[in-house]
Amino acid sequence: MKEIGNVLWLICGGAFSAAFWGLLGLLLCATVVGIPLGKQCFKLVRFAAWPFGQEMESNFGKHPVANVVWLLTLGVPVIVIYVVLGALFSVTILGIPFGKQYFKLAVMSMGPFGLEFEEKTEVIKEWEEWKNW
Repeated sequence: MKEIGNVLWLICGGAFSAAFWGLLGLLLCATVVGIPLGKQCFKLVRFAAWPFGQEMESNFGKHPVANVVWLLTLGVPVIVIYVVLGALFSVTILGIPFGKQYFKLAVMSMGPFGLEFEEKTEVIKEWEEWKNW
């Protein structure tokens, strides 16, 4: 099911979002000062392209100075864009899953330094009960 969601996501704005992060990363890496910020953009490309089935864990305190610099320079406009897109997609029932992904991207845009991604696995609860029985 997550594969179908990811394909639909690419069509409904995920490709644009991933391209945005990739181009922003390239622009930032063109300067010596922007290389750390550009590396974080490249980290976000994968999640922006295939968000369904992935979870993120934020540790803002791991790099607080870098996250504050990010927030003051790039974060606020990107957060506003993702929140507006999430609200627009959440107006319809079919758009709610996509709106949730845009809200996840908004949270990621608050402070990408210290973000860790993990693949979400679906485990059937009954199987776990039978296995332990």
